[in-house]
Amino acid sequence: MADEHDDTTPIDSQEVIRLLDDVRSRLRIAIWALHGMHQDMGALTIDDISDVEHLLSETLDRVLAPASEAVTQLLEVNPGGPLTTH
Repeated sequence: MADEHDDTTPIDSQEVIRLLDDVRSRLRIAIWALHGMHQDMGALTIDDISDVEHLLSETLDRVLAPASEAVTQLLEVNPGGPLTTH
């Protein structure tokens, strides 16, 4: 299974900013969802928790990871290590 992004093509700074803005928006959605969940625990379903988990996992894998790699390239630094997910 191939990765969805090509590691050899550098991402320009505008794309990094767009990706980081997307991460911020997705995290706001997750925070909003979690806030709603704790307001009415009776309405909470396993699908709600699964949806938030999926949103956060997708954000990490498809948005934050490429943005992090691009920033690493732009700043010419070595990352602290891979991020782990469940």
